[in-house]
Amino acid sequence: MDSHVFAVIVGIDQYKSGDIWNLEACVDDAKSMKRWLVDDLGVPKHQIAMLLNERATKQNIEVTLNTHLLNNSRIQKDDAVLIYFAGHGSTLKAPHDWLLEKNSHCNVEVLCTYDHDTRGPEGRIAGISARAMHTFIHDLAKLKGNNITLMLDSCFTSPPPRSRERSCIRWTSTSKAAAEDLYRGQHFCPRLQKRNESFYSRHWTTHTIITACKSGATAFEGKEGGKLTSAFLETMRTAPLHDTAFYDLMEEIRERMGEAQSLHCSGIHPDRLFNAIPFTQDHSYIPLQFHSHKGVRIELGSSHGIEKGRELSLHAHNHVGSRNPAIASFIVQQVNPTWCLGRIKSSSFLPNHCWARVSHSPGAGLSYHGLRKAFRALLHSATLHKLAQPVSQSVSILAIKSSKSELIETAEAILASKPLLAPLMK
Repeated sequence: MDSHVFAVIVGIDQYKSGDIWNLEACVDDAKSMKRWLVDDLGVPKHQIAMLLNERATKQNIEVTLNTHLLNNSRIQKDDAVLIYFAGHGSTLKAPHDWLLEKNSHCNVEVLCTYDHDTRGPEGRIAGISARAMHTFIHDLAKLKGNNITLMLDSCFTSPPPRSRERSCIRWTSTSKAAAEDLYRGQHFCPRLQKRNESFYSRHWTTHTIITACKSGATAFEGKEGGKLTSAFLETMRTAPLHDTAFYDLMEEIRERMGEAQSLHCSGIHPDRLFNAIPFTQDHSYIPLQFHSHKGVRIELGSSHGIEKGRELSLHAHNHVGSRNPAIASFIVQQVNPTWCLGRIKSSSFLPNHCWARVSHSPGAGLSYHGLRKAFRALLHSATLHKLAQPVSQSVSILAIKSSKSELIETAEAILASKPLLAPLMK
């Protein structure tokens, strides 16, 4: 299935530095995000790069961003790009040449990589600063368009002193890395800029950014994972994404997160998720045709395994990855080889366009278990053919006849299952 979404996902629970408090749910959050992309949105696994714990070093993350996104020829203009990070955030004092204005003092927000605040071959490692990340995204947007979402389940403000919830807050102090270490790394980090870039800035035109909390607040994690990630995924899986405005999705996430922690969203505000993600069609949904004199018709018939009296569920759309509960049922009353007629069983008003879903049931060609049985029969027949050596002429003939019969049955079963296999072969 073709999906124009590419992602780099980072989750870090265990940190190299002994001075950094380890977390518990960031890796699970990263894996959950990948499962949602693959299982719900149909994104091919090779379009997702995931770095966890010790693989999420500063160098690895920067190299992956370059190779998987910036220099990836498969990403076309305006394809959706997601950069997701779950782990600690921190701050460092800015270098003396960070801003054009002299004698300016400010703190720099950084994403804490696995090796943050430890010594590397070229000196101390200071994570990935907001300026370095936004410089990279600016270059990415030039090549691939601004359909880019940066999602951070982290925070950049220290918790209150003696906080009992310190172990579940996604922030850490930086004790050894110096201001000048911010300039080290594969991503260019310019000096002497007019402003101190922040992950909370609102002036970005290159991407949309979603952070776990507002500036000055803290981001928590619990048994269900990071509050932002868990609320985000709950919302994505219960909303018709192809037809829900981005603003409405963000409001739903805020409501799920509660008053203790409220997400921040800035930059480009797209009409839809990921700036109108190209939802693909699910071919197991067949459109209904309404005829005033013939009734309701579906282009499925006896050749597809449809039988009189069968009941099919009806749905409001046919988009992959967008919530699509059954809204009514279709009862088959007349069956022809390639189409059927029937009536609708519903207690509510139906939209002008409906789709019937073809489920993998015994009456619909060959189910998954039936297909597996058919291939087992094929393997069995091949085994019989091998065993049919000239030990006994009668045994060999019987084996060949049996093999021939099984092969024919298997071929017929596979051919009958073709309509159901088609969506899986996309």
